[in-house]
Amino acid sequence: MLWLLLVLSLGLEAWLRLARRPPPIMLPRPMRILAAGMLGTSVVTLTTAAHASPPAASLSTANHPTTHRSSGHAAPVHNAARPVPAHAGTGNPDVVQDQPDADRPASIHTQRAVDLPGGWIVWPVAAGILAATAITLLRSRITLAPASALLRAIRAVRHRVSDPDSQQPHAAVGDDIAVLEQDANTVLPLTIGLRGATEIGIDSLPSNGVGVTGPGSTDALRGILAAAATCTSAAIVMSADLLHTLTGTHPPLPGITMTKDTHTAMHTIQMEIHRRYTLTPEPTKPTAKHRHPPLLLLIEPVSDSRRLAALAELGSHHNIRIVVAGQWHAGATWSVDRHGHTRSGTTAVGRINMLNPEALTQITHELQPLTEHTANPAQAAPPSSQPSAPFHLRILGALQLTTASHPAIHIRRSDSRQIAVYLALHPDGATRDDLLEHIFGHMTMASATTSLDSCLYELRRLLTIDGHSALVRLDDQYRLDPQLVAVDWWQLLHHLQRGDLTQATAHYTGHIADGHTWDWLPEYRQNTRHLIADAHATLTRTVATPNHALTHALAGINIDPYSTACYDTAISAYMQLDQPDHAQALREEKARRLI
Repeated sequence: MLWLLLVLSLGLEAWLRLARRPPPIMLPRPMRILAAGMLGTSVVTLTTAAHASPPAASLSTANHPTTHRSSGHAAPVHNAARPVPAHAGTGNPDVVQDQPDADRPASIHTQRAVDLPGGWIVWPVAAGILAATAITLLRSRITLAPASALLRAIRAVRHRVSDPDSQQPHAAVGDDIAVLEQDANTVLPLTIGLRGATEIGIDSLPSNGVGVTGPGSTDALRGILAAAATCTSAAIVMSADLLHTLTGTHPPLPGITMTKDTHTAMHTIQMEIHRRYTLTPEPTKPTAKHRHPPLLLLIEPVSDSRRLAALAELGSHHNIRIVVAGQWHAGATWSVDRHGHTRSGTTAVGRINMLNPEALTQITHELQPLTEHTANPAQAAPPSSQPSAPFHLRILGALQLTTASHPAIHIRRSDSRQIAVYLALHPDGATRDDLLEHIFGHMTMASATTSLDSCLYELRRLLTIDGHSALVRLDDQYRLDPQLVAVDWWQLLHHLQRGDLTQATAHYTGHIADGHTWDWLPEYRQNTRHLIADAHATLTRTVATPNHALTHALAGINIDPYSTACYDTAISAYMQLDQPDHAQALREEKARRLI
Protein backbone atom coordinates (compact mmCIF):
# COMPACT_ATOMS: atom_id res chain seq x y z
CA MET A 1 0.00 0.00 0.00
CA LEU A 2 2.85 2.37 0.83
CA TRP A 3 4.46 1.66 -2.54
CA LEU A 4 1.20 2.49 -4.34
CA LEU A 5 0.90 5.80 -2.52
CA LEU A 6 4.51 6.63 -3.40
CA VAL A 7 3.90 6.00 -7.11
CA LEU A 8 0.73 8.09 -7.09
CA SER A 9 2.44 10.98 -5.33
CA LEU A 10 5.33 10.96 -7.83
CA GLY A 11 2.90 10.96 -10.77
CA LEU A 12 0.92 13.83 -9.30
CA GLU A 13 4.10 15.86 -8.75
CA ALA A 14 5.21 15.30 -12.37
CA TRP A 15 1.81 16.35 -13.69
CA LEU A 16 1.84 19.54 -11.61
CA ARG A 17 5.31 20.47 -12.88
CA LEU A 18 4.28 19.99 -16.50
CA ALA A 19 1.16 22.09 -15.93
CA ARG A 20 3.28 24.94 -14.57
CA ARG A 21 5.78 24.70 -17.47
CA PRO A 22 6.41 28.21 -18.90
CA PRO A 23 5.87 28.90 -22.61
CA PRO A 24 8.93 28.72 -24.93
CA ILE A 25 11.09 31.84 -25.08
CA MET A 26 10.72 33.62 -28.46
CA LEU A 27 13.82 35.77 -28.94
CA PRO A 28 14.95 37.66 -32.05
CA ARG A 29 16.73 35.30 -34.45
CA PRO A 30 20.31 36.64 -33.83
CA MET A 31 19.87 36.20 -30.06
CA ARG A 32 18.32 32.77 -30.58
CA ILE A 33 21.28 31.62 -32.68
CA LEU A 34 23.73 32.95 -30.07
CA ALA A 35 21.79 31.38 -27.21
CA ALA A 36 21.51 28.07 -29.03
CA GLY A 37 25.24 28.00 -29.55
CA MET A 38 25.83 28.64 -25.83
CA LEU A 39 23.01 26.61 -24.26
CA GLY A 40 22.04 24.07 -26.93
CA THR A 41 19.05 23.79 -29.24
CA SER A 42 17.05 21.90 -26.62
CA VAL A 43 16.92 25.08 -24.47
CA VAL A 44 16.06 27.69 -27.09
CA THR A 45 13.55 27.12 -29.89
CA LEU A 46 15.17 28.04 -33.22
CA THR A 47 12.29 27.44 -35.58
CA THR A 48 10.24 30.27 -37.00
CA ALA A 49 6.69 30.86 -35.87
CA ALA A 50 4.28 28.70 -37.80
CA HIS A 51 1.69 31.43 -38.26
CA ALA A 52 3.50 33.44 -40.95
CA SER A 53 1.39 32.70 -44.00
CA PRO A 54 2.95 32.95 -47.48
CA PRO A 55 1.03 34.66 -50.25
CA ALA A 56 -0.84 32.59 -52.78
CA ALA A 57 1.42 31.65 -55.67
CA SER A 58 0.35 32.83 -59.09
CA LEU A 59 -0.18 30.40 -61.91
CA SER A 60 2.55 30.36 -64.48
CA THR A 61 3.90 28.05 -67.13
CA ALA A 62 6.91 26.06 -65.95
CA ASN A 63 10.10 27.51 -67.41
CA HIS A 64 13.15 25.61 -66.27
CA PRO A 65 16.66 27.04 -66.33
CA THR A 66 19.04 25.27 -68.64
CA THR A 67 21.80 23.04 -67.40
CA HIS A 68 25.22 24.53 -67.92
CA ARG A 69 28.80 23.79 -67.00
CA SER A 70 30.35 26.34 -64.67
CA SER A 71 33.11 28.49 -66.06
CA GLY A 72 34.45 29.29 -62.59
CA HIS A 73 32.44 32.49 -62.15
CA ALA A 74 29.48 32.31 -59.79
CA ALA A 75 26.14 33.23 -61.30
CA PRO A 76 22.74 33.62 -59.65
CA VAL A 77 21.21 30.18 -59.26
CA HIS A 78 17.57 31.03 -59.86
CA ASN A 79 15.07 31.82 -62.57
CA ALA A 80 12.80 34.77 -61.92
CA ALA A 81 10.44 33.64 -64.68
CA ARG A 82 9.37 30.67 -62.60
CA PRO A 83 6.94 31.37 -59.73
CA VAL A 84 8.08 30.61 -56.22
CA PRO A 85 6.03 27.96 -54.40
CA ALA A 86 5.24 28.48 -50.74
CA HIS A 87 6.83 26.15 -48.20
CA ALA A 88 6.37 26.09 -44.47
CA GLY A 89 8.47 25.18 -41.47
CA THR A 90 8.11 21.78 -39.84
CA GLY A 91 9.35 22.36 -36.31
CA ASN A 92 12.12 19.85 -35.65
CA PRO A 93 14.69 20.45 -38.42
CA ASP A 94 15.94 16.86 -38.45
CA VAL A 95 12.69 14.89 -38.49
CA VAL A 96 9.55 15.36 -40.57
CA GLN A 97 6.53 16.18 -38.41
CA ASP A 98 3.39 14.06 -38.34
CA GLN A 99 1.02 16.99 -38.87
CA PRO A 100 0.76 18.90 -42.18
CA ASP A 101 2.48 22.29 -42.29
CA ALA A 102 0.16 25.02 -41.07
CA ASP A 103 1.34 27.34 -43.85
CA ARG A 104 0.62 24.96 -46.71
CA PRO A 105 -2.70 23.13 -46.79
CA ALA A 106 -2.45 19.54 -47.91
CA SER A 107 -3.43 19.27 -51.59
CA ILE A 108 -6.02 16.81 -52.81
CA HIS A 109 -3.18 14.75 -54.28
CA THR A 110 -1.09 14.65 -51.09
CA GLN A 111 -1.73 10.98 -50.41
CA ARG A 112 -1.26 9.92 -54.01
CA ALA A 113 1.85 8.45 -55.48
CA VAL A 114 2.75 6.71 -58.72
CA ASP A 115 4.38 3.31 -58.95
CA LEU A 116 6.61 3.20 -62.01
CA PRO A 117 8.65 0.41 -63.57
CA GLY A 118 11.83 1.01 -61.62
CA GLY A 119 10.59 3.69 -59.27
CA TRP A 120 8.08 5.40 -57.01
CA ILE A 121 7.30 9.14 -57.03
CA VAL A 122 4.96 11.39 -55.07
CA TRP A 123 2.18 13.21 -56.87
CA PRO A 124 3.82 16.69 -57.16
CA VAL A 125 6.66 15.09 -59.15
CA ALA A 126 4.16 13.31 -61.39
CA ALA A 127 2.18 16.55 -61.79
CA GLY A 128 5.40 18.28 -62.88
CA ILE A 129 5.74 15.72 -65.66
CA LEU A 130 2.12 16.35 -66.65
CA ALA A 131 2.84 20.09 -66.72
CA ALA A 132 5.81 19.69 -69.06
CA THR A 133 3.95 17.38 -71.45
CA ALA A 134 0.84 19.60 -71.38
CA ILE A 135 2.91 22.54 -72.61
CA THR A 136 4.18 20.38 -75.46
CA LEU A 137 0.68 19.16 -76.31
CA LEU A 138 -0.73 22.68 -76.41
CA ARG A 139 2.03 24.55 -78.21
CA SER A 140 3.85 22.10 -80.45
CA ARG A 141 2.90 22.04 -84.12
CA ILE A 142 4.83 18.81 -84.73
CA THR A 143 2.94 15.53 -85.06
CA LEU A 144 2.95 14.13 -81.55
CA ALA A 145 4.08 10.60 -80.75
CA PRO A 146 1.75 8.37 -78.70
CA ALA A 147 1.92 8.78 -74.94
CA SER A 148 4.65 6.81 -73.20
CA ALA A 149 3.96 4.15 -70.58
CA LEU A 150 5.17 6.60 -67.92
CA LEU A 151 2.75 9.31 -69.01
CA ARG A 152 -0.17 6.89 -69.25
CA ALA A 153 0.56 5.61 -65.73
CA ILE A 154 0.53 9.15 -64.34
CA ARG A 155 -2.72 10.00 -66.11
CA ALA A 156 -4.28 6.81 -64.73
CA VAL A 157 -3.46 7.95 -61.19
CA ARG A 158 -4.80 11.47 -61.80
CA HIS A 159 -8.30 10.27 -62.72
CA ARG A 160 -10.29 7.14 -63.15
CA VAL A 161 -11.28 6.33 -66.71
CA SER A 162 -14.43 8.32 -67.41
CA ASP A 163 -17.15 6.26 -69.00
CA PRO A 164 -20.32 8.22 -69.92
CA ASP A 165 -22.40 5.06 -70.39
CA SER A 166 -21.17 3.24 -67.30
CA GLN A 167 -23.30 2.98 -64.18
CA GLN A 168 -20.18 3.44 -62.05
CA PRO A 169 -19.37 6.92 -60.67
CA HIS A 170 -16.63 8.73 -62.51
CA ALA A 171 -14.89 12.07 -62.62
CA ALA A 172 -16.63 14.88 -64.44
CA VAL A 173 -15.49 15.30 -68.03
CA GLY A 174 -14.82 18.87 -69.06
CA ASP A 175 -13.01 20.69 -71.82
CA ASP A 176 -9.78 18.75 -72.31
CA ILE A 177 -8.02 21.93 -73.48
CA ALA A 178 -8.88 23.47 -70.12
CA VAL A 179 -7.50 20.37 -68.37
CA LEU A 180 -4.22 20.66 -70.30
CA GLU A 181 -4.01 24.38 -69.49
CA GLN A 182 -4.61 23.64 -65.82
CA ASP A 183 -1.81 21.05 -65.89
CA ALA A 184 0.54 23.43 -67.68
CA ASN A 185 -0.11 26.30 -65.26
CA THR A 186 0.05 24.34 -62.01
CA VAL A 187 2.58 25.75 -59.52
CA LEU A 188 4.34 22.79 -57.92
CA PRO A 189 6.38 22.70 -54.70
CA LEU A 190 9.63 20.82 -54.29
CA THR A 191 8.47 17.53 -52.77
CA ILE A 192 10.90 14.67 -52.17
CA GLY A 193 8.56 12.29 -50.38
CA LEU A 194 5.64 11.68 -48.04
CA ARG A 195 5.13 10.90 -44.41
CA GLY A 196 1.51 9.96 -44.02
CA ALA A 197 -0.43 12.88 -45.48
CA THR A 198 2.45 15.33 -45.07
CA GLU A 199 4.61 16.31 -48.00
CA ILE A 200 8.35 16.20 -47.36
CA GLY A 201 9.51 19.50 -48.85
CA ILE A 202 12.66 21.56 -48.59
CA ASP A 203 11.72 22.81 -45.12
CA SER A 204 11.61 19.20 -43.95
CA LEU A 205 15.27 18.75 -44.77
CA PRO A 206 17.56 19.32 -41.76
CA SER A 207 18.83 22.89 -41.67
CA ASN A 208 22.40 21.74 -40.95
CA GLY A 209 22.47 19.37 -43.91
CA VAL A 210 21.59 15.73 -44.31
CA GLY A 211 23.49 12.70 -45.52
CA VAL A 212 21.78 9.96 -47.53
CA THR A 213 22.95 6.37 -47.01
CA GLY A 214 21.59 2.85 -47.19
CA PRO A 215 20.86 0.34 -49.97
CA GLY A 216 18.39 2.75 -51.63
CA SER A 217 20.51 5.89 -51.34
CA THR A 218 21.47 6.15 -55.03
CA ASP A 219 17.89 5.73 -56.22
CA ALA A 220 16.81 8.26 -53.57
CA LEU A 221 19.29 10.82 -54.89
CA ARG A 222 17.86 10.31 -58.38
CA GLY A 223 14.42 10.90 -56.86
CA ILE A 224 15.63 14.20 -55.43
CA LEU A 225 16.93 15.18 -58.88
CA ALA A 226 13.54 14.44 -60.43
CA ALA A 227 11.74 16.38 -57.68
CA ALA A 228 13.84 19.48 -58.39
CA ALA A 229 13.53 19.11 -62.17
CA THR A 230 9.74 18.98 -62.01
CA CYS A 231 9.29 21.68 -59.35
CA THR A 232 8.09 25.03 -60.62
CA SER A 233 10.99 27.04 -59.22
CA ALA A 234 13.61 24.77 -57.62
CA ALA A 235 17.21 24.29 -58.74
CA ILE A 236 20.08 21.96 -57.85
CA VAL A 237 23.82 22.63 -57.85
CA MET A 238 26.05 19.56 -58.20
CA SER A 239 29.35 18.45 -59.65
CA ALA A 240 29.65 16.91 -63.10
CA ASP A 241 31.02 13.66 -61.67
CA LEU A 242 28.08 13.14 -59.33
CA LEU A 243 25.60 14.06 -62.06
CA HIS A 244 27.20 11.53 -64.41
CA THR A 245 27.11 8.86 -61.68
CA LEU A 246 23.39 9.35 -61.16
CA THR A 247 22.20 10.00 -64.72
CA GLY A 248 24.87 8.58 -67.04
CA THR A 249 25.18 10.20 -70.45
CA HIS A 250 21.50 10.99 -70.90
CA PRO A 251 20.25 14.50 -71.79
CA PRO A 252 20.47 16.86 -68.81
CA LEU A 253 17.51 17.44 -66.55
CA PRO A 254 16.14 20.98 -66.31
CA GLY A 255 16.86 22.97 -63.18
CA ILE A 256 20.40 21.62 -62.66
CA THR A 257 23.51 23.79 -62.47
CA MET A 258 26.48 21.54 -63.13
CA THR A 259 29.95 22.51 -61.87
CA LYS A 260 33.33 21.03 -62.68
CA ASP A 261 34.03 19.81 -59.11
CA THR A 262 32.82 19.94 -55.50
CA HIS A 263 34.92 23.01 -54.68
CA THR A 264 33.24 24.99 -57.47
CA ALA A 265 29.83 23.72 -56.33
CA MET A 266 30.43 25.00 -52.78
CA HIS A 267 31.72 28.30 -54.14
CA THR A 268 28.57 28.65 -56.25
CA ILE A 269 26.40 28.11 -53.17
CA GLN A 270 28.48 30.58 -51.15
CA MET A 271 28.00 33.29 -53.77
CA GLU A 272 24.28 32.51 -53.98
CA ILE A 273 23.91 32.82 -50.19
CA HIS A 274 25.58 36.23 -50.36
CA ARG A 275 23.34 37.31 -53.24
CA ARG A 276 20.19 36.24 -51.42
CA TYR A 277 21.37 37.91 -48.22
CA THR A 278 21.82 41.24 -50.01
CA LEU A 279 18.39 40.97 -51.69
CA THR A 280 16.52 40.35 -48.44
CA PRO A 281 15.49 43.66 -46.79
CA GLU A 282 15.87 42.19 -43.28
CA PRO A 283 18.02 39.07 -43.59
CA THR A 284 17.49 38.18 -39.92
CA LYS A 285 13.69 38.29 -40.33
CA PRO A 286 12.86 36.35 -43.51
CA THR A 287 9.23 36.58 -44.55
CA ALA A 288 7.15 34.81 -47.14
CA LYS A 289 7.09 37.97 -49.25
CA HIS A 290 10.85 37.81 -49.73
CA ARG A 291 11.16 34.02 -49.79
CA HIS A 292 13.69 32.78 -52.31
CA PRO A 293 13.18 29.80 -54.63
CA PRO A 294 14.31 26.47 -53.16
CA LEU A 295 17.91 25.53 -53.94
CA LEU A 296 19.71 22.27 -53.15
CA LEU A 297 23.42 21.53 -53.10
CA LEU A 298 23.81 17.84 -53.89
CA ILE A 299 27.40 16.94 -53.11
CA GLU A 300 29.74 14.06 -52.39
CA PRO A 301 31.45 13.87 -48.96
CA VAL A 302 34.25 16.47 -48.86
CA SER A 303 37.37 16.89 -46.73
CA ASP A 304 36.45 20.47 -45.81
CA SER A 305 33.37 19.49 -43.82
CA ARG A 306 33.55 22.62 -41.62
CA ARG A 307 33.08 24.87 -44.63
CA LEU A 308 30.20 22.72 -45.86
CA ALA A 309 28.57 22.82 -42.41
CA ALA A 310 28.88 26.61 -42.36
CA LEU A 311 27.25 26.82 -45.79
CA ALA A 312 24.41 24.61 -44.53
CA GLU A 313 23.80 26.85 -41.50
CA LEU A 314 23.92 30.10 -43.48
CA GLY A 315 21.94 28.75 -46.43
CA SER A 316 19.12 27.44 -44.27
CA HIS A 317 18.01 31.05 -43.65
CA HIS A 318 17.64 31.61 -47.41
CA ASN A 319 15.78 28.45 -48.53
CA ILE A 320 18.98 26.56 -49.36
CA ARG A 321 19.60 23.00 -48.17
CA ILE A 322 22.57 20.67 -48.50
CA VAL A 323 22.27 16.95 -49.26
CA VAL A 324 25.40 14.81 -48.97
CA ALA A 325 25.66 11.60 -51.00
CA GLY A 326 26.96 9.63 -48.03
CA GLN A 327 27.48 9.91 -44.29
CA TRP A 328 27.20 13.40 -42.82
CA HIS A 329 28.74 13.71 -39.34
CA ALA A 330 27.99 17.44 -38.95
CA GLY A 331 24.24 16.90 -39.20
CA ALA A 332 21.59 14.24 -39.65
CA THR A 333 21.99 11.12 -41.76
CA TRP A 334 19.03 9.43 -43.39
CA SER A 335 19.13 5.71 -44.10
CA VAL A 336 17.04 4.67 -47.11
CA ASP A 337 16.01 1.09 -47.83
CA ARG A 338 15.38 -0.35 -51.29
CA HIS A 339 11.73 0.76 -51.23
CA GLY A 340 12.40 4.37 -50.20
CA HIS A 341 11.40 4.01 -46.55
CA THR A 342 13.70 6.35 -44.66
CA ARG A 343 14.85 6.62 -41.05
CA SER A 344 16.89 9.17 -39.14
CA GLY A 345 18.46 7.03 -36.46
CA THR A 346 15.50 5.28 -34.85
CA THR A 347 12.92 7.82 -36.06
CA ALA A 348 10.89 7.22 -39.22
CA VAL A 349 11.22 10.06 -41.73
CA GLY A 350 8.79 8.76 -44.35
CA ARG A 351 9.03 7.40 -47.88
CA ILE A 352 10.97 9.40 -50.46
CA ASN A 353 11.10 9.31 -54.25
CA MET A 354 12.98 6.34 -55.70
CA LEU A 355 14.16 6.03 -59.29
CA ASN A 356 16.52 3.59 -60.94
CA PRO A 357 18.53 4.77 -63.98
CA GLU A 358 15.89 3.59 -66.48
CA ALA A 359 13.04 5.35 -64.66
CA LEU A 360 15.01 8.60 -64.44
CA THR A 361 15.76 8.30 -68.16
CA GLN A 362 12.02 8.07 -68.90
CA ILE A 363 11.33 11.19 -66.85
CA THR A 364 14.22 13.03 -68.51
CA HIS A 365 12.79 12.17 -71.92
CA GLU A 366 9.35 13.53 -70.96
CA LEU A 367 10.87 16.81 -69.77
CA GLN A 368 12.85 17.45 -72.97
CA PRO A 369 11.40 19.89 -75.54
CA LEU A 370 9.95 18.20 -78.59
CA THR A 371 12.04 18.35 -81.77
CA GLU A 372 11.63 17.05 -85.30
CA HIS A 373 13.79 14.05 -84.36
CA THR A 374 11.51 13.01 -81.49
CA ALA A 375 8.25 13.62 -83.34
CA ASN A 376 6.00 10.83 -84.57
CA PRO A 377 6.48 9.77 -88.23
CA ALA A 378 3.75 10.51 -90.71
CA GLN A 379 0.72 8.21 -90.57
CA ALA A 380 -0.04 5.67 -93.26
CA ALA A 381 -2.71 6.47 -95.83
CA PRO A 382 -6.25 5.56 -94.70
CA PRO A 383 -8.06 2.73 -96.47
CA SER A 384 -10.42 3.50 -99.34
CA SER A 385 -13.70 4.88 -98.11
CA GLN A 386 -16.76 2.66 -98.59
CA PRO A 387 -19.94 4.68 -97.89
CA SER A 388 -22.00 1.56 -98.69
CA ALA A 389 -20.39 -0.46 -95.89
CA PRO A 390 -23.01 -1.99 -93.57
CA PHE A 391 -21.40 -0.57 -90.41
CA HIS A 392 -20.65 3.09 -89.75
CA LEU A 393 -18.32 4.02 -86.88
CA ARG A 394 -18.17 7.63 -85.79
CA ILE A 395 -15.27 8.58 -83.51
CA LEU A 396 -15.32 12.36 -84.09
CA GLY A 397 -17.57 13.78 -81.41
CA ALA A 398 -19.66 11.28 -79.47
CA LEU A 399 -18.69 7.68 -80.21
CA GLN A 400 -21.39 5.93 -82.24
CA LEU A 401 -21.74 2.61 -84.08
CA THR A 402 -24.69 2.31 -86.47
CA THR A 403 -26.16 0.19 -89.25
CA ALA A 404 -29.07 0.83 -91.60
CA SER A 405 -31.40 -1.09 -89.30
CA HIS A 406 -29.82 -0.12 -85.94
CA PRO A 407 -29.28 3.64 -85.51
CA ALA A 408 -27.35 3.15 -82.26
CA ILE A 409 -25.56 -0.11 -81.40
CA HIS A 410 -24.54 -0.06 -77.75
CA ILE A 411 -20.96 -1.15 -77.05
CA ARG A 412 -21.33 -2.27 -73.46
CA ARG A 413 -17.72 -2.48 -72.31
CA SER A 414 -15.67 0.69 -71.99
CA ASP A 415 -12.52 -1.17 -73.03
CA SER A 416 -14.31 -2.50 -76.12
CA ARG A 417 -15.00 1.11 -77.10
CA GLN A 418 -11.33 1.90 -76.58
CA ILE A 419 -10.33 -0.93 -78.90
CA ALA A 420 -12.79 0.25 -81.56
CA VAL A 421 -11.43 3.81 -81.46
CA TYR A 422 -7.82 2.66 -81.29
CA LEU A 423 -8.24 0.46 -84.38
CA ALA A 424 -10.03 3.29 -86.20
CA LEU A 425 -6.98 5.50 -85.53
CA HIS A 426 -4.68 2.70 -86.72
CA PRO A 427 -6.22 1.54 -90.01
CA ASP A 428 -3.17 -0.64 -90.71
CA GLY A 429 -3.97 -2.58 -87.56
CA ALA A 430 -2.59 -3.11 -84.07
CA THR A 431 -0.97 -6.10 -82.45
CA ARG A 432 -2.16 -7.80 -79.27
CA ASP A 433 0.84 -6.31 -77.49
CA ASP A 434 -0.19 -2.81 -78.62
CA LEU A 435 -3.70 -3.29 -77.26
CA LEU A 436 -2.48 -4.85 -74.02
CA GLU A 437 -0.03 -2.01 -73.42
CA HIS A 438 -2.20 0.99 -74.29
CA ILE A 439 -5.61 -0.14 -73.07
CA PHE A 440 -4.93 -2.72 -70.37
CA GLY A 441 -1.53 -1.54 -69.16
CA HIS A 442 -2.85 -0.88 -65.64
CA MET A 443 -3.70 -4.58 -65.14
CA THR A 444 -1.66 -7.65 -64.44
CA MET A 445 -0.79 -9.67 -67.52
CA ALA A 446 -3.28 -12.42 -66.66
CA SER A 447 -6.15 -9.99 -66.07
CA ALA A 448 -5.22 -7.93 -69.15
CA THR A 449 -5.22 -10.99 -71.40
CA THR A 450 -8.60 -12.12 -70.12
CA SER A 451 -10.11 -8.64 -70.51
CA LEU A 452 -8.69 -8.23 -74.01
CA ASP A 453 -10.16 -11.54 -75.16
CA SER A 454 -13.56 -10.64 -73.66
CA CYS A 455 -13.61 -7.22 -75.35
CA LEU A 456 -12.53 -8.62 -78.69
CA TYR A 457 -15.28 -11.21 -78.47
CA GLU A 458 -17.86 -8.49 -77.84
CA LEU A 459 -16.61 -6.33 -80.72
CA ARG A 460 -16.45 -9.28 -83.10
CA ARG A 461 -20.05 -10.18 -82.23
CA LEU A 462 -21.32 -6.60 -82.68
CA LEU A 463 -19.44 -6.14 -85.97
CA THR A 464 -20.67 -9.37 -87.59
CA ILE A 465 -23.19 -9.38 -90.43
CA ASP A 466 -24.15 -12.30 -92.68
CA GLY A 467 -21.44 -14.40 -91.08
CA HIS A 468 -18.68 -11.88 -91.80
CA SER A 469 -17.04 -9.75 -89.12
CA ALA A 470 -15.58 -6.28 -89.64
CA LEU A 471 -13.01 -7.11 -86.94
CA VAL A 472 -10.28 -8.96 -88.80
CA ARG A 473 -7.37 -10.87 -87.29
CA LEU A 474 -4.31 -11.74 -89.36
CA ASP A 475 -1.69 -13.61 -87.32
CA ASP A 476 -1.20 -11.37 -84.26
CA GLN A 477 -2.65 -8.26 -85.92
CA TYR A 478 -6.17 -6.85 -85.52
CA ARG A 479 -7.76 -4.30 -87.83
CA LEU A 480 -11.13 -3.03 -89.06
CA ASP A 481 -12.22 -4.24 -92.52
CA PRO A 482 -12.88 -1.12 -94.67
CA GLN A 483 -15.25 -3.15 -96.85
CA LEU A 484 -17.58 -3.71 -93.91
CA VAL A 485 -17.14 -0.59 -91.78
CA ALA A 486 -16.92 3.09 -92.76
CA VAL A 487 -15.13 5.39 -90.31
CA ASP A 488 -15.66 9.14 -90.32
CA TRP A 489 -11.99 9.72 -89.44
CA TRP A 490 -10.87 7.82 -92.56
CA GLN A 491 -13.20 9.92 -94.72
CA LEU A 492 -11.80 13.12 -93.23
CA LEU A 493 -8.24 12.01 -93.99
CA HIS A 494 -9.21 11.18 -97.58
CA HIS A 495 -10.58 14.72 -98.08
CA LEU A 496 -7.35 16.18 -96.65
CA GLN A 497 -5.20 14.07 -98.97
CA ARG A 498 -7.24 15.14 -102.00
CA GLY A 499 -6.94 18.78 -100.95
CA ASP A 500 -10.69 19.14 -100.40
CA LEU A 501 -10.27 21.18 -97.23
CA THR A 502 -13.87 22.41 -97.10
CA GLN A 503 -15.20 18.84 -96.92
CA ALA A 504 -12.47 17.86 -94.46
CA THR A 505 -13.37 20.64 -92.04
CA ALA A 506 -17.06 19.85 -92.43
CA HIS A 507 -16.42 16.25 -91.36
CA TYR A 508 -14.84 17.41 -88.09
CA THR A 509 -17.79 17.26 -85.70
CA GLY A 510 -15.84 17.24 -82.44
CA HIS A 511 -12.70 15.90 -80.85
CA ILE A 512 -12.04 12.18 -80.85
CA ALA A 513 -14.28 10.10 -78.56
CA ASP A 514 -15.91 13.06 -76.88
CA GLY A 515 -16.77 12.34 -73.26
CA HIS A 516 -13.95 9.85 -72.67
CA THR A 517 -10.67 10.47 -70.83
CA TRP A 518 -8.60 7.47 -71.85
CA ASP A 519 -4.97 7.84 -70.88
CA TRP A 520 -3.58 7.35 -74.41
CA LEU A 521 -6.03 9.75 -76.10
CA PRO A 522 -4.74 13.37 -75.64
CA GLU A 523 -1.95 13.11 -78.24
CA TYR A 524 -4.36 11.87 -80.91
CA ARG A 525 -6.85 14.62 -80.13
CA GLN A 526 -4.20 17.32 -80.38
CA ASN A 527 -2.84 15.98 -83.67
CA THR A 528 -6.38 16.07 -85.07
CA ARG A 529 -6.94 19.62 -83.82
CA HIS A 530 -3.72 20.75 -85.48
CA LEU A 531 -4.76 19.20 -88.81
CA ILE A 532 -8.17 20.87 -88.84
CA ALA A 533 -6.98 24.26 -87.58
CA ASP A 534 -4.26 24.27 -90.24
CA ALA A 535 -6.90 23.43 -92.86
CA HIS A 536 -9.00 26.42 -91.73
CA ALA A 537 -5.89 28.62 -91.84
CA THR A 538 -5.22 27.50 -95.42
CA LEU A 539 -8.83 28.17 -96.41
CA THR A 540 -8.54 31.77 -95.19
CA ARG A 541 -6.07 32.38 -98.03
CA THR A 542 -8.46 31.06 -100.71
CA VAL A 543 -11.61 33.05 -99.89
CA ALA A 544 -12.48 36.37 -101.46
CA THR A 545 -13.75 38.48 -98.57
CA PRO A 546 -12.52 39.31 -95.03
CA ASN A 547 -15.80 38.01 -93.62
CA HIS A 548 -15.20 34.53 -95.03
CA ALA A 549 -11.58 34.61 -93.89
CA LEU A 550 -12.69 35.64 -90.41
CA THR A 551 -15.22 32.78 -90.31
CA HIS A 552 -12.54 30.18 -91.05
CA ALA A 553 -9.99 31.79 -88.72
CA LEU A 554 -12.39 31.87 -85.76
CA ALA A 555 -13.44 28.28 -86.46
CA GLY A 556 -9.77 27.28 -86.37
CA ILE A 557 -9.23 29.10 -83.06
CA ASN A 558 -12.32 27.44 -81.60
CA ILE A 559 -10.86 24.02 -82.49
CA ASP A 560 -7.24 24.79 -81.61
CA PRO A 561 -6.87 27.91 -79.44
CA TYR A 562 -3.07 27.74 -79.89
CA SER A 563 -3.05 28.17 -83.67
CA THR A 564 -0.87 31.18 -84.40
CA ALA A 565 -1.87 31.28 -88.08
CA CYS A 566 -5.58 31.48 -87.25
CA TYR A 567 -5.01 34.23 -84.68
CA ASP A 568 -3.02 36.33 -87.16
CA THR A 569 -5.61 35.92 -89.89
CA ALA A 570 -8.51 36.76 -87.57
CA ILE A 571 -6.75 39.89 -86.27
CA SER A 572 -6.03 41.02 -89.84
CA ALA A 573 -9.64 40.38 -90.90
CA TYR A 574 -11.00 42.37 -87.95
CA MET A 575 -8.78 45.29 -88.88
CA GLN A 576 -9.99 45.15 -92.51
CA LEU A 577 -13.56 45.13 -91.23
CA ASP A 578 -12.81 48.22 -89.09
CA GLN A 579 -13.29 46.41 -85.78
CA PRO A 580 -10.13 47.30 -83.85
CA ASP A 581 -11.64 46.40 -80.46
CA HIS A 582 -12.18 42.80 -81.53
CA ALA A 583 -8.69 42.71 -83.02
CA GLN A 584 -7.17 43.96 -79.75
CA ALA A 585 -9.11 41.37 -77.74
CA LEU A 586 -7.68 38.63 -79.95
CA ARG A 587 -4.16 40.04 -79.59
CA GLU A 588 -4.50 39.87 -75.83
CA GLU A 589 -5.84 36.32 -75.95
CA LYS A 590 -3.01 35.27 -78.25
CA ALA A 591 -0.45 36.84 -75.93
CA ARG A 592 -1.97 35.12 -72.91
CA ARG A 593 -1.84 31.69 -74.52
CA LEU A 594 1.24 31.79 -76.72
CA ILE A 595 3.72 34.24 -75.22
